[in-house]
Order: sequence, then structure tokens, then C-alpha cells
Amino acid sequence: MPQHAPPPMEGLMDLLHEVRQFSRHLQESARRSAPGASYTDTLHALIDSRMQVADPHARIVCYASAAELGVPVELAAEHCRQAMAGGLGFPLRVLFWAAHRRMQGGRQQRPGAWPRPN
Repeated sequence: MPQHAPPPMEGLMDLLHEVRQFSRHLQESARRSAPGASYTDTLHALIDSRMQVADPHARIVCYASAAELGVPVELAAEHCRQAMAGGLGFPLRVLFWAAHRRMQGGRQQRPGAWPRPN
């Protein structure tokens, strides 16, 4: 009997759970950082360092986590291309586009918008 792939929404729900867990881990790590360090700066540095060493799947999860936490980051052009071309699978592509839209929306100058990095 042939194996069927899980429905796309099931994979997406698993990814959303992964993003939320990753976000909580990042927040806890930033809170435990050295005394006197800025929480926001530490959180941004943690995200940047994780994106540098992660595989494509983990980079998209990290990017989505940054969007969820309101931390503006850029995803490298090659990783964006992979996600947009569908080379990472449907659920990751959906997650990428949702995070990308959230990042772009957060960069608009409007009340309550994310601050732009200095």
C-alpha cells in the first residue's frame, strides 16, 4: 500500500508549533543574557547568529520567529530564492511568505510599527 504525504496544513501546523517553540527559546536565552545587555540587542544578535549556522529549514523557522517577535532581519537572497522557488516544500514556502509579509508590514512607518534598526 503506498504511503501518502501528510496534508499540507498538517505540515504547516507542525511548523507553526516549531516557530513558537523557537521563539520561546530565543526569548528565554535573551533574558538570561549578561546583566546590563539590552534584551532587544541580545535577541537580535541571537537571531543573526542562528541564521548564520542553520540549514535552510531552520533559517526559515528562525526568520518566521523573528517576524513573530517583531525583530527586523533580512534573509539572504539565496535563501529567499530557495523559498520562493518552492525548493523547500509547500509548508516552508507558506511559512516563508507569511513571515515575509509580516516583516514587510512591520517595516512600514505607521503608529506601532517596528522600529528601524540604527
